[in-house]
Amino acid sequence: MENERLIIALDLGTSSSRAFAVDAAGTVRAQKSAQLSPTRPREGCSEYDAQTLLQSQLDVLHQLLDEVDPQRVAALAVTSQRSTVVLWDKTTGQAVAPVLTWEDGRAYAQAEQANISQEEVHAVTGLYKTPYFSAPKIAWCLQNIPAVRQTLEAGRLLAGPVVSYLIWHLTQGRMFAADPTLAQRMLLLDIRTKKWSEPLCRAFGVPEHILPSILPSAADYGQFEYKGVSIPICVCAGDQQASVAFAGLEKGQSCINYGTGAFLLYNAGREKPVFLPGLLTSLSVSALDGTCDYLLEGPVNAAGSALMWLKAQGIEFEPADTDALCQAAVHPVWLLPALGGLGAPYWDFSLSPIVAGLSPRTRKPDWVCGMVRAIAFLLADIAAYLRVNGLASQGPVKVSGGLAKSNWLLAYQADLLQTPLLALQDTESTVLGAARLAGERLGWTVSHWAPPVRQTFSPRLEAAAAKTLYGQWQTFVQWCKTYGK
Repeated sequence: MENERLIIALDLGTSSSRAFAVDAAGTVRAQKSAQLSPTRPREGCSEYDAQTLLQSQLDVLHQLLDEVDPQRVAALAVTSQRSTVVLWDKTTGQAVAPVLTWEDGRAYAQAEQANISQEEVHAVTGLYKTPYFSAPKIAWCLQNIPAVRQTLEAGRLLAGPVVSYLIWHLTQGRMFAADPTLAQRMLLLDIRTKKWSEPLCRAFGVPEHILPSILPSAADYGQFEYKGVSIPICVCAGDQQASVAFAGLEKGQSCINYGTGAFLLYNAGREKPVFLPGLLTSLSVSALDGTCDYLLEGPVNAAGSALMWLKAQGIEFEPADTDALCQAAVHPVWLLPALGGLGAPYWDFSLSPIVAGLSPRTRKPDWVCGMVRAIAFLLADIAAYLRVNGLASQGPVKVSGGLAKSNWLLAYQADLLQTPLLALQDTESTVLGAARLAGERLGWTVSHWAPPVRQTFSPRLEAAAAKTLYGQWQTFVQWCKTYGK
C-alpha cells in the first residue's frame, strides 16, 4: 500500500461495526468489520449490551489501524445508526441501562404520556412522538431502571446517541457531543435553532444537563490516542445523512437507501424547514460553515430486516439468490412487512406482518418475490405522497445500500415510480460520505468524490399498468388496516 495519508471512517450500524481506510482519491484501501446482533428479550424490545457494542467497534478500528499504520491516518470520521440511545455513568464510563435500539418500542406509554401534542412535537423537531426516538426511551429508563435514577441523582448520568458514547470513550471522556443529524433523533432538538428545546425536555422529563453538546457535523470532536499517535476526530453524523452527502442530493432531488430499513429522502432546500404531515423533516449534514439542508424523509421500518424475518419463518434462501427467486415466482404472495408497525406515511404501530394470496401453488420464489415487491411498494407509497403534495422528485432517483444490489428490486421500483433509478456503483455510501466530509475539513480536494452509476433502471411498464398494479397494493393495505389488527 502506498504511503499516502488516509481517513478512517467508522460505521456503527444496526447489524455490524465497520472501519474503512479511505485515501485522498476517495478509494477504500482497507476495511474491517464485525457482525452485531441486538437481542430481543421480548416482543417489541431490541437492545444491545453497551460494552459488547463498544468493544465491537474498537476491535475493528484497532485491527484496521494496525494494518494501515496509525501514523498515516489524518483523521477519524464517525457515523452511526440513529435513535439508538446509551445512558452511562460519566465517572466509570459504564452503561447503567441496556442500549435501546432505534427498533425498540417499549417506551410506547412514555411517548403517549408526554404532555405535548404530536403537532407541537412535529413543529419543533420535524419528527413525531413515537417510542422509536430517544426521549421516550430515556424516560422509560428513568422510570424503570433504579440504577439510572440513582446515577442521575448523584449527578453522574450522561445520555446520548450511540455515537456520542463511542466518541466519549475514544477521547477518554474528554468529548461529549453530537451533531444535529443525530441530536435530532433524540426528539428534543429544535431544528431551527439547533439547540435543545426546554419545553420538550420538560415534557419528557429529560434533564437538559445530561445531554451532549451540539456541534456541526464537521468539527473538532477531540483526539483519539492509539499506540502513541494522536488522531483527530473531525466528523460525527447519522448514517442516512452521511449516505445522502455522498450521493450529492440537490434541492428537489430524491434518493433511496435500501438497508436494514429503507429511506426515501427528498431535499427541500436550506431556506426554511418544510413540514409535511406523515413525513419527517430531517437535517442534512452540516457544511463547514454550519449550514444544512432540510430533508423530507420517509422511513420504511423493514427492508433488509424483512428478508431476514422471512428466513426466520423457515423460508431459507441466500441473498445472492434473491433475483433468481423473484424471476422464478409465478404467484407472488401479498405481504405487508409491518415489523414494528408501518412507517411513513402511515405511522401505524398497531399492525404486524400480514400475508395474503396463499394457495397450494405457493412456493419459495413466491414468498421471496412477495417480500421484495412489498419493500418497493412501501417506498412507492412515500413517493406518491410527496407527489400528491406537489413535491415530485426532479430527475432520476439515486439509489444505494445493500439491497440495491438486487436488479430485480430496482427494476420493479422504477416501474412503480415511473421514474428512472440511478444505481450507484459503490454501496458503501455511508462511510464514504463521512470520509468526504472529513476530507473537506482537512482541506483535501474532494469535489471529484462521487459514486459512479452502476446501472440505470428505466420504467418498462406502461403508466396505466403501473397505476393498476399500485392500486392493487393500496387495496391490500387498506384491507390490512381494516381487518389485520
